[in-house]
Amino acid sequence: MHLMPGPERGAQSLHRIAVVIALQMLAATLLIPAIRPLFAEVHHASRGAMHAFMALNMLGAAVAVPLVGAAADRGLRLGRAVMWLALADAALLALLAARLPTALILALRTLEGAAHVSTTTLLLAEIARRSTTQQRGRAMGEAGAALILAVACGSGLGTLLLGFDARAPLWAGALLAVGVACFAARELSTGTPAGELGEPRERRRRLAFGLLREVPALRAPLAAAFVARFTIGCIVVTFALFAREVHGMSDAAVGGCFALLTFPFALATLPAGWLTDRVSARAALVVGVGAYGVCLLLLPHAARGALPMLMVCAGLGSALIFAALLHVTAELGRDARGSAMALLNVAGCLGMLLGPAVAGVLGALLRQPADPSAGYRVVFAVAAGACLVWMPWGVAWWRSAAATTTPATSGAAGPAAAAAERRS
Repeated sequence: MHLMPGPERGAQSLHRIAVVIALQMLAATLLIPAIRPLFAEVHHASRGAMHAFMALNMLGAAVAVPLVGAAADRGLRLGRAVMWLALADAALLALLAARLPTALILALRTLEGAAHVSTTTLLLAEIARRSTTQQRGRAMGEAGAALILAVACGSGLGTLLLGFDARAPLWAGALLAVGVACFAARELSTGTPAGELGEPRERRRRLAFGLLREVPALRAPLAAAFVARFTIGCIVVTFALFAREVHGMSDAAVGGCFALLTFPFALATLPAGWLTDRVSARAALVVGVGAYGVCLLLLPHAARGALPMLMVCAGLGSALIFAALLHVTAELGRDARGSAMALLNVAGCLGMLLGPAVAGVLGALLRQPADPSAGYRVVFAVAAGACLVWMPWGVAWWRSAAATTTPATSGAAGPAAAAAERRS
């Protein structure tokens, strides 16, 4: 099925893909609460294996996604590719529930991460390709909101499924992945490249990383994507430990704090996408990173009663970052949507790999029995510092774009100005 004619049918097409992105992400997040019981009851493995299970999918994605993105820009049959990747994801999720040796489970997890994130990349690239310039922020914001809402709901639904069996979340995820494959076979285009039609073949022959040389303006948002996921990796365990040891919060209260971050993040991503259609997406990204960094810096110094509000503010900042990142990446990568979205996901995967490692090492080295908060304060400061270090680069990147879109460079010189903006 090719691009649907007319704005209403086109919008319906984008809505359906956003729903499928949510279902596809839900398939991955359902299994998060199942990891401990799965390894304890089924595989009888160590905590180290559990941590490896959470990291190896990111490693598999970082290797595979650039290849899939580049293939999409060379004319890969999108519907068929998404179908087979989703079916592979379904099969691998089902196998992860089997009583197999731990080493084999970890190898399968690496492949599952590659299949899952590759599917997400192609679906995001398709939304970017189908959306017009005027609606791109809204379309990418809707896709981002669907993705984050699935992340926010996945753990809760996975916990409910654990009441039936430790492997039930994986079986449910496999069924959802099969549904994604059926949608791809029926709805997605099968003969149109994910890149722009009419693009010269020689421009589609580059690998995904070649896009960084051709469009250097992508480097700043990709660095922001790395920073955003790095900070999540730093704080996701650190905050839980900090809240329990320093503020004496229960597991339920800690979960509530995380909900105050994730649900505002999900619900605000769509309006943030609309905002990037009306103001500079680059400016929105800079403001979002700055606000998020300040929230992280304040968290370890705030009183317990102030933590919920800080988490809400961090969620709103995250929404602005994510919506702006999707918009900017889709716009700057307009000649190679697959490669651009692949690079965005690779940057995020690498950040998510490095963040927990840095937090774990710092927390262990700086732990002080006399001052339980000391190590945690350093981890939060490192996460906030990553945001604040990016800020001067981000501001220069934003101002360089503004300089190329002044009235003197608009009008008849529009195409040349647009090319200059992509290079800046």
